[in-house]
Amino acid sequence: MSITLEAVSIWEQGGVPVRLVYRGERWRPVDTPIPLTLEPETLPAAVTHPPAQQFGWRIRACSESDELVTLDIVRVDGGWVVDHLWS
Repeated sequence: MSITLEAVSIWEQGGVPVRLVYRGERWRPVDTPIPLTLEPETLPAAVTHPPAQQFGWRIRACSESDELVTLDIVRVDGGWVVDHLWS
């Protein structure tokens, strides 16, 4: 695992990533992307099902050169960056 903050461009269909450009190369998801979510840390005791807030995606993707990676991408300042990369 490596940690990086490289920019990535994504194209969505129905709110789900279907294509991305990372390190100047086109990539496509090979599985259904998984939403990355956070739940609030402090809530009233009466709240039994806290709302989850989506902040990114975990995507297993294949490049045009057949490289396969898993990326965690998160939204930063209106754009997307790779937060974690597994090769």
